[in-house]
Amino acid sequence: MIEQITKGRSIAWAETVLKIVLIGYAVFQILTAFIGMREPLIQRGVFLGFGLGSIFLIAAVALLKEGKGWGLVGLNIGLSLLGYYVCLHIALSNDRISVFFVHLTTLDLILGGIAIVLVLEGGRRTIGWFLPILALAGLAYYYFGHDLISGPWQPPRVSLLTLIETYYASTETLFGYMTDMGTRVIAIFIVLGALLLSTGATEIFIKLATLIAGRSYGGQAKVCTASSALFGTVTGSAVANVMAMGPVTIPTMERAGYKRSYAAAIEAVASAGGQIMPPVMGAGAFIMAEMLNIPYAQIAGAAILPALLYFLTLWFSVGFHARRKGIKPLDRAELPAWRELIDPYTSLPMYLPVGTLVLLLVMDFTPTLAGAASVATLVISLLILRTIKTLKESGVSNLVSTYMELTDQVLDGLYKAGRAIAMIAVLLACAAIVVKVLTATGAGVKVSGVILSLSGENLTFVLLLTAVLSILLGMDVPTTASYILASAIAAPIVINLGIPELNAHLFVFYYAILSAITPPVCASVFAAASIANVSFWRVLGHAVVLAIALYAIPFLFIYRPGVLMEGSALTIIYDAGIAILAVMAIAAASTGYLLSRLDWIQRIALYTVAALLFYTAAWSDIVGAALLLGITTFSYWQGRRQTVQQVG
Repeated sequence: MIEQITKGRSIAWAETVLKIVLIGYAVFQILTAFIGMREPLIQRGVFLGFGLGSIFLIAAVALLKEGKGWGLVGLNIGLSLLGYYVCLHIALSNDRISVFFVHLTTLDLILGGIAIVLVLEGGRRTIGWFLPILALAGLAYYYFGHDLISGPWQPPRVSLLTLIETYYASTETLFGYMTDMGTRVIAIFIVLGALLLSTGATEIFIKLATLIAGRSYGGQAKVCTASSALFGTVTGSAVANVMAMGPVTIPTMERAGYKRSYAAAIEAVASAGGQIMPPVMGAGAFIMAEMLNIPYAQIAGAAILPALLYFLTLWFSVGFHARRKGIKPLDRAELPAWRELIDPYTSLPMYLPVGTLVLLLVMDFTPTLAGAASVATLVISLLILRTIKTLKESGVSNLVSTYMELTDQVLDGLYKAGRAIAMIAVLLACAAIVVKVLTATGAGVKVSGVILSLSGENLTFVLLLTAVLSILLGMDVPTTASYILASAIAAPIVINLGIPELNAHLFVFYYAILSAITPPVCASVFAAASIANVSFWRVLGHAVVLAIALYAIPFLFIYRPGVLMEGSALTIIYDAGIAILAVMAIAAASTGYLLSRLDWIQRIALYTVAALLFYTAAWSDIVGAALLLGITTFSYWQGRRQTVQQVG
């Protein structure tokens, strides 16, 4: 009994310490967003240090709760303290290390080696083996490659001192650009998304989506896609979308008549697409704006039609599926009332923060300040609105309980944000190791040369290989880190063939997003399958079918630039119209339904239609559109004949 009490107290103390650390971590991001970033090594050292140390502290608390031995728990606590120290050492040594000709001490070298090992292990614990193994292979190539490899792939010779200085005691790698992006841009949007979830502000998304799509065929599934699009534009995280929306949308779709595995696949695919949905697009678009040195609004404008095509593809697919399976739309009685969308107590906590965010971005404020202002707007609006509601409904006596409830929700959101930021910090540092190897050794340029050589510089083949490379780089990696990797390796390949930088970056960004639903890793599919408690493989099979058209859409960025709002109004309208017809044809072919059930000949014909419409030539557009019209007409009359036969 005494042992159980002691264990319970230990767990309680450990959880309390963890919550304090992670909440403080999130608050640090909010404060620096308002008052300004500290000097680079200080800001980034604190950001990565608390992230790295917290990964092992989280593991220690989990092991303690599982009843593991104190030896294993103590080991993780030790690794946690090391993680905090090796990074805070850099922050505390800012004045010394910032000197141009810095003399690294033996302690610097030892801590640098420890920091690299901890980042790799932290990455492994966070997302698995792929990225850490890639980073470790890159380090081995960088350090040992000069002596082991000859020829064009031989890297320059590098000393251990230079390696440690490059990766640790500088603003080049672990504390470089990617970590800077994490603390300046990504973290504040993670905080915003977590607070929107914890305070219940996101419920308005589902209500709005239900009103928009509920009465159409496949309405329940369309509600899922619409709500994920709305929520994803704020968070920019496929897995976060699935975990937030899946527990609500998957059972709803199942009750409507969808198989649980199919419902999970819809949620997984829809959640991935939220990251390309303006006006926010998570953090990826802000990073792209900085990389390309162009206004964020330009990227958001270019992404409007691609986002529309993404979700239209899903709407076509789930609508055709619903008609094929005889799944009816929602009854009017199941729809929320329009007045619920303007109820200030439920709607303003969503509208005001998002409105603040969009307004400040349009006014050309930094994403950091815009995100921080949105967080403040959310908390202040909740405080005011709940105070008014409590006074109106139950009087002053219940104000204390109202404030306590709000405080608990805010602290829970900050705690979950801190956990998510810690994971992102470690992943960005891990990805930074890979990127630095590519630039320092020239391997990135050599990879580009290989792909161009294999493709014979044929644009279509280059795009195919680049798409595959972008997806591979995104395996088991959040979209932001995946995009940064792809932008360093894959995007230059396309740019070398004369494609505009924005088109090339959106091309690889789109495929970085699709990596979340692409085998073998597909993180959002795993998350959806776990929520639905069904076979991962069944969910994956449905997700791949739903996503067939999505894999073709980025090619339109190159061959039909009107899809990215480039060119005249007529060009934009024409390219958008052709693209919509193409994705509709693929959706119909993949689901086996248009206006009636389709046989295999009709489905092949529709795939042919899509290919013709994707090909940029006037004759192919005419032939493709005519063939689509013919198949649609035949499907309509076939459906009428089947209806008459059933009635008869």
